Amino acid sequence: MIEFARFLAPFFAPLPIGVFCLLLALFFMIFRLQKMAIFSLLITLCLFIVFGYGVPARQYIKTLERKFPSFDIEKITEEQQRKIRFVVVLGSANVTDTALPESNQLNTSSLYRLVEGIRIQRQLPQTFLIVSGGAVQDPRANAVVASRVAESLGVDREQIVTEVRPRDTAEEVKFLLPILKDMPFILVTSAAHMERAMRLFQQAGMQPIAAPTDFLIKSNGQLVSSSFVPTCGNFGLSQRMLYAWAAQAWNSINQLIQ
Repeated sequence: MIEFARFLAPFFAPLPIGVFCLLLALFFMIFRLQKMAIFSLLITLCLFIVFGYGVPARQYIKTLERKFPSFDIEKITEEQQRKIRFVVVLGSANVTDTALPESNQLNTSSLYRLVEGIRIQRQLPQTFLIVSGGAVQDPRANAVVASRVAESLGVDREQIVTEVRPRDTAEEVKFLLPILKDMPFILVTSAAHMERAMRLFQQAGMQPIAAPTDFLIKSNGQLVSSSFVPTCGNFGLSQRMLYAWAAQAWNSINQLIQ
């Protein structure tokens, strides 16, 4: 079921929906259904304007990402630091392409998460780095690639725990619970994913400390020319917003079933 949902997801992204509406308009024009064709074109135009300008995606993603502050070791007391034994890096995706270095085989989110996990683990040298993530749309588990990259970046192999079974966040909670139990640990994932991840781990009785990374909305307060035109980046943000809504709905359905 998870694989089927991942397969369908790209078809419901803003760009494919817009292209479908254009094809529908062309179909109506061929059969001289002028009013239906105009209606389809208007829907396409509205979709491209809304998603191309990132309305309301930019504000939604920004609000989602800023619910947890960036991890600051100075805000963790020495007593709390001594209790922390694990830095957990949640999985994302990878593509096995042997012509590329393994760091490039990780997708952007996975690489950001791993780098932040390593940065924090070096600040807490008594901790183990847990890299999680199963094989999803690739023959190699994300955790396997991430652990090899972590080792190549100087993390001691003996301090890396590789969990290759989980295919989504809910399964990461399930498989990591026996290791983490009720101990405090650092949870590293994308900022837009952090709220959902924190909720799932906390519902299982665990004590995660948020360390968000991979922020999508970045601003230095300067107005740039791309602010006045639709952009591919805004289409990507709109797609992430739709995926976040779908993930929330999926989680609600799973809770009802269980």
